[in-house]
Amino acid sequence: RQQATEYSTSSSDDEFESKPSLTHKAKRSIRRRRKLERETKQLIKQEELKRLHKAQAVQRQLEELEERQRALEIFGVKLERELRGES
Repeated sequence: RQQATEYSTSSSDDEFESKPSLTHKAKRSIRRRRKLERETKQLIKQEELKRLHKAQAVQRQLEELEERQRALEIFGVKLERELRGES
């Protein structure tokens, strides 16, 4: 019985000694996870901004092409009238 008591006492001492290191490890792990989450959020935000800028550039090009197409259509109508002698 005395050995069992000594064993349980020594194991409970080990538990007290290991708990601070576990909490330290847990805190470090939590900090790392939070840091990774922040970095991931930043990367996601950067990617969204890149997609937004790209979409805006494409939209501008589309608007420029539409404007150019309207101008060409107007020019084509004028040419057709001139060829028919309607001017």
